[in-house]
Amino acid sequence: MTILKCSATKCMYNENELCSRGDIEITGAGARNADETNCGSFRERSASGAAMNSEAHHCGCEKINIDCKAQECTYNEHCKCTASAIDVSGCSTEGCNETKCSTFSCKC
Repeated sequence: MTILKCSATKCMYNENELCSRGDIEITGAGARNADETNCGSFRERSASGAAMNSEAHHCGCEKINIDCKAQECTYNEHCKCTASAIDVSGCSTEGCNETKCSTFSCKC
């Protein structure tokens, strides 16, 4: 499992910069830099601002399983992230759903 820090506070799974989903997917099959990656598991938080029920979706976890579709990432081994820790960046402003894996490192 990988240590995850997530600044995408507009995501409904984000609980104090930890993820309550249990696992995530990083997309960007042809990515050559971090800006071309994305957290495919991102879901915008409801208008009420409530996070997902942590009992139904786990608590905010520091360690998480990460499926990685970024084939050119140094840390991708058979579509699993092998980095000891990653940062998923995201904005926290209204209407923003941009995310990326800031830890992406191209092996190209």
